[in-house]
Amino acid sequence: MKSPLRTKTTRRNFLTLAGAASAALVAPSILRATGKPASQPNIVLLFIDDMGWKDWSGGGSDYFKTPNIDRIAERGVNFTQGYVNAANCAPSRCAILSGQYTPRNHFYNVHSIHRGHPKTDRLSLKDVTDGQVFADKKTSFAEAMKKAGYRCGMYGKWHVSGHGKKGAGDGGVTPKMQGFDDVLEHGASTWKKDRNDPKKMFTYTKQAMGFAETCVDENKPFLIYLAHHAVHCPSEARPETIKEYKAKPRGNFHNKVDPVYGAMMADTDTTIGMMLDKLKELKVEDNTIVIFLSDNGGTPGTRASQGELRSWKGSYYEGGIRVPFLVSWPGTIKPGVNNTPVMAIDLYPTMLKWAGVKNIKAHLGDYPIDGQSILPLLTGKGEFKERPLFWHFPAYLPRNPKYTQSRVKGYRQQPVSVIRRGDWKLMLFMEEWSLDGGRAKIATNNAIELYNLKADPSEKSNLALKEIKVRDRLLDELLAWQKSIGAPIPKEPNPDRVAK
Repeated sequence: MKSPLRTKTTRRNFLTLAGAASAALVAPSILRATGKPASQPNIVLLFIDDMGWKDWSGGGSDYFKTPNIDRIAERGVNFTQGYVNAANCAPSRCAILSGQYTPRNHFYNVHSIHRGHPKTDRLSLKDVTDGQVFADKKTSFAEAMKKAGYRCGMYGKWHVSGHGKKGAGDGGVTPKMQGFDDVLEHGASTWKKDRNDPKKMFTYTKQAMGFAETCVDENKPFLIYLAHHAVHCPSEARPETIKEYKAKPRGNFHNKVDPVYGAMMADTDTTIGMMLDKLKELKVEDNTIVIFLSDNGGTPGTRASQGELRSWKGSYYEGGIRVPFLVSWPGTIKPGVNNTPVMAIDLYPTMLKWAGVKNIKAHLGDYPIDGQSILPLLTGKGEFKERPLFWHFPAYLPRNPKYTQSRVKGYRQQPVSVIRRGDWKLMLFMEEWSLDGGRAKIATNNAIELYNLKADPSEKSNLALKEIKVRDRLLDELLAWQKSIGAPIPKEPNPDRVAK
């Protein structure tokens, strides 16, 4: 179905004529405040880069001023335990676009899985496929939504074209190859440096706004994937915003933050406000869902804050994978806070349900997706089945001194596989698992860490040798998942390692 028309009269006539078709297309649980089925809603997905879990005023910061992000939260649901599927940029983007866990994509790290220290890495990783590209055979959420009648636009950081180097014009897999009709990709070679838009966030947003206006004029439902390169380093912002934040007193929560980072966060929020205001101007804000999340945890030092969460971007402790996660639909979704764990891959089937796709499997054919629709959590109708969440990272990522709270000095992350079930989180570290006796030596090899996140959100108390029944139950479930999805467990030792 088409987006609502701009005047109340024509919109009313349109809905009268299209009522029967609309009811057939739209999921029964999605109702307007009037109780009438909505036409296919527009969707704006805001995917921020490297934003910390607490780096917004609604998240508890007393330094950042983010009234527009707050506006999304106030109008919608704040998922306090919202996760992405990877702890750094490219694999996280591949997962959200594909709706799949990382082992289906073989996309685990930025640039390469071999980013550790060749003389200290214990595993060779020769038995791990390093995909490093969003394969053209994948069905992106844009392709799936186009099939449901949507027009799709992509603006900003794509970063899945291949090894993080190839862009739309360099022979990589492009957004247009993956179903996006209108595209402005980060890093376009024709761009010139602009001190008033150093991160190009205003440029992206203006093109997205124009795309939305065109779609409304043509009565087409739209999906906008607005993937800002901000707030990734280097910190850059408009001169007037930097001046404002340099003069702004730091609060207790962000007492060491770089004012330029604060200014960049404020500029990002300003562009989000531009997008929200455009939806209001076009008279479609009550038929547009806005989703907001970060692609991974924040970076340390004078930048992000993770609050009580352990570690940072790149780590599979909570600080690397738990992110701000907001969903708003004014007049349809009841505002509030939800503590149910959800993942970025859940957005793919949720968007298809919003589009009116009743049988997702039939819609996608043989293409598997791993997420679960979160509509019951948003509408209060239907059952949301409790399920485990998984992460898989058979790779290495080095650490610099700013990246504290890691497991081993010198690494942000070593090969690890993770399951969360309810309040419990188990981490299986592959070096110790593969090379130090596996399950037979579980009492001594330090291959497993187990945390109760409700009691211990900072992951300080490893209960692997105390909660044996919980550990073994989660471990069995994780191993079964690894087998079912074909997740690689590296086993070959690194022949170049220099023993200590």
